[in-house]
Amino acid sequence: MGLKRVLMPVDLAYPEVVKKEIELALKLLDEDGIIDMLYVDDARTHHSLVPTAKGKPFSAQHQAAFDTVNTMQCEFVPEAHRGNCYIRNGVVFDEIVAQAKKTNVDAIVMASAKPKLRSYFLGSNAAKIVRHAPCSVFVVR
Repeated sequence: MGLKRVLMPVDLAYPEVVKKEIELALKLLDEDGIIDMLYVDDARTHHSLVPTAKGKPFSAQHQAAFDTVNTMQCEFVPEAHRGNCYIRNGVVFDEIVAQAKKTNVDAIVMASAKPKLRSYFLGSNAAKIVRHAPCSVFVVR
C-alpha cells in the first residue's frame, strides 16, 4: 500500500532537483495519491501563510513564486497526482513541519545538499525536519 499524500518542499534556486524529488514521490504514492508542493520564502520570518490558488497573493514576488511552483507541478507531476501548491514565509524547517502537520501528509520528500562544514555545527534544514516532522521524511541528494 502506497502513500496517499506527500509534501514536497522545493527550492526555486535548484529546479533541476525537483524532477528527482518527484520521481521518488511517485514511486511512494498509491494509485490515487497526491503530491503537494511547498516553497518557503525565508526572506521574512514572521511565519505567515500566503493565500494560494483560491486567494490573492500579497505581492508580485509571491505570485511569481506560486506560478513557478505551479508550473513545475504541471510539468513534472502527472495530472492524477497533482495536489496543492503552497507558498509560506518564515523559517524553512519550521514552515515545512507546520505544513506537514496542517495537511496531515503521510510523508515529506525533499532534497538536501551534501553537507558543508557549517551544517555540521548549525544543522541542515533536512536534519531538523527529519527530527521534528510528524511523518516519514525521504531525502533526495
